[in-house]
Amino acid sequence: MTKKNGKSTNAWLWTLISGLVALVLGLYLLLSANSSAPLLVGYALAGYLTVSGAIQTFSSIFNRNAPGSRTDRLRGLVGFGGGGVLLLLAYFDILSPAASYVVLAVLLIVYGVLGLFEVLFDRGPKAFSWMPLVINLLLVALGVLAFVFRARELNLLTWAGALLSVIGLVLLLYGYFIQKRSRNAAIVSG
Repeated sequence: MTKKNGKSTNAWLWTLISGLVALVLGLYLLLSANSSAPLLVGYALAGYLTVSGAIQTFSSIFNRNAPGSRTDRLRGLVGFGGGGVLLLLAYFDILSPAASYVVLAVLLIVYGVLGLFEVLFDRGPKAFSWMPLVINLLLVALGVLAFVFRARELNLLTWAGALLSVIGLVLLLYGYFIQKRSRNAAIVSG
């Protein structure tokens, strides 16, 4: 999430919402005993990508002048647009499950790589933070998992649920630390 003029503008709240969505979807996948696991995982991952991309897009629009906002906007559009279109195509049964997983894998990898680019090269004067790096590496891992799933037999429901739950937990922790840091900065400057 971006910052405007060095101050967090509810970035912690949007990070918490994104983390909560990831955690709920991840736990749902882990606790689900559904026979249509690949379809369920595909919907959950595309849904997370859509929600997270929407949050990223709108956050970058409101923080246009912040470092990394262009990358945020592009990343958000990949998640929001790509995930939303994929959900619609899957819902109306336009794409086959195999094609849907290939598109989903590419979207997750691109979304994660754009996040890595922002964390490593496009953060401006902001200090480096490990949590966004971990989150984006896990998103790339989810994309790779979607590719590997098509080639090998593995328990996609468990692995995708575990990775999505970990992403959710890390996002929740990161949101908490953003909020704590912004509160401390307000106390010091006030």
